[in-house]
Amino acid sequence: MARVTKAATVAATLVAVLLVFVPALYPVSHSQALSNVLVGQFAAMAVGHCAYRVAYGKRPALRSAVAAVVCGGFIAISPVLFGLVEPFTTITMVGGALVAIAGALAVVRAVTWDEGRDIHDLSAGREEATESAEPA
Repeated sequence: MARVTKAATVAATLVAVLLVFVPALYPVSHSQALSNVLVGQFAAMAVGHCAYRVAYGKRPALRSAVAAVVCGGFIAISPVLFGLVEPFTTITMVGGALVAIAGALAVVRAVTWDEGRDIHDLSAGREEATESAEPA
């Protein structure tokens, strides 16, 4: 589960960074562009923090995970609030949903984290197995 969480949060971080620049490609309202840039930056920082912690074998921070869910959800519904633009709406809704889903996965992972089964323990277990398999 840690590898899935790590992959999802890293992908969501990249998506959130891309969502910051999407308003530059399409003619959207000023409020839509501003919300995408500001909330997209917060989403990238929040989900990126979760990705960082999971990559180093630590439990994701619950506040960052919840912030990623809120920011991703706001990005996903913002085109409905500020005006629909044909390809921009689809990109923003799908991207925001991906960020929110990765944040929700990080929330679940933060709540159900088992300290005995993190990434570093898995690599230590492999090293012990290879050492015991070597002939004496």
